[in-house]
Amino acid sequence: TDSIYMIGSGKWGLGFTHPLDCNVFLIKTNAGCIMIDSGVNLEPQRIVAVMEAHGVKPSDVKILLLTHWHGDHAGGAAFFQRLTGCQAYAPAKEAAAIAAGDEQANGVGPGKGGLYPADYIFEGCPVSGLEDGQSVSLGNVSLTGYSVPGHSLEDMVYYGAIDGKQCLFTGDSVFAAGQVLLQSLWDASLHPYKVATTKIAALKVDGLFPGHGVFNLENGGDHITACYETFNSVLVPPPLYYVFITRGNT
Repeated sequence: TDSIYMIGSGKWGLGFTHPLDCNVFLIKTNAGCIMIDSGVNLEPQRIVAVMEAHGVKPSDVKILLLTHWHGDHAGGAAFFQRLTGCQAYAPAKEAAAIAAGDEQANGVGPGKGGLYPADYIFEGCPVSGLEDGQSVSLGNVSLTGYSVPGHSLEDMVYYGAIDGKQCLFTGDSVFAAGQVLLQSLWDASLHPYKVATTKIAALKVDGLFPGHGVFNLENGGDHITACYETFNSVLVPPPLYYVFITRGNT
């Protein structure tokens, strides 16, 4: 696809921005750009530099879609909202905590000194909540959000047609090879994860763009099907392997 760019990715991905960044995607439309997730907000200028290298000015970003409230995905929302003036959206059940910078709700507090630096601060910012099945449009691109609770209280995936391909941005709900990510946080839940995967397995997916690791431009639905079939064989899909091969790296 000519319209989708990866502009951020940390140590659990391609490793060209801050190590704690998730995969950050940029979608060019005929009316400006949509960002998917915002990174952790540690050295966010590195994401801006990649954006500008692709000929995109910060002011071109009109919409920021957050997949969930964890710091590596939503931590940069306040920075990018100030920089770009964009409208930010997040899953409805998580929006208030993002706005308030609630580090206990979103798991940042328990992760300080471990996953996050001890002095890390999650800065809140205004966000609009999206309900399951609600769509957001900009120019020639419309993305529909679907709730996939499990990795977090209400992970949300975003689905739509881009350059003739059916694309799914999955955040931390499903990764390449049908992997999943369950953390020892209060907002993680196994059975809702299984149930929600049934919903997204019914979608026709060409391009799969997860929050960490590699992405797929064709046959992305095969990876979701692998996850769905494992869940429905009463087993748990394999965990995101990047967590283990990079453990302890900064």
